[in-house]
Amino acid sequence: MSVGSPLIYRPSFAQRAMAVLLFAGSWLVGVRALAQILERLPVLRVSLKVAEAAGEPTWSFWVAIVAAFGAVVAGSLLLLATLLGLLLVEGSQVLVDEMGLSVEHNALPAPLARKLGAGRLLWKRISRLERSGPFFVLRGGGEPGHTGPMDPTLRFLMVDHLERLILTILERSPNLKHED
Repeated sequence: MSVGSPLIYRPSFAQRAMAVLLFAGSWLVGVRALAQILERLPVLRVSLKVAEAAGEPTWSFWVAIVAAFGAVVAGSLLLLATLLGLLLVEGSQVLVDEMGLSVEHNALPAPLARKLGAGRLLWKRISRLERSGPFFVLRGGGEPGHTGPMDPTLRFLMVDHLERLILTILERSPNLKHED
């Protein structure tokens, strides 16, 4: 590899398409479920009033209403999670050069991108490579006796040619410790 041309790892078209389909599918299911809940809400309300007028217990209707709104909240959180996953897949890239490795999350605002693992580590500073949930995590702190700012923790979700990237990290990081 020459000094002027870093290697760039990005998710493949198939990986990006899968993330878009997952987001679109969850959005469509969420909208459909919300429409069904809103469609049934007047029926539940009328049934609740009839039960109150007849003197019957209404706790089962309240449980149904609370469960419906709980499902809407849970669906909204899952939709936000799939949106974040889509942005991480679409905007992520890993740059490898002679000095080190850099992870960028271009589709996210800078503070959120840094929190989710964007940053740069020199090869001699990489101390640990691990898997944490869906992320591959690179931790800094590998150079003994270094005093200065703390190294960032780099995270990336998926890239094309992942095996080649992991082998490059293993080959070039002299202070890398791994248990597996």
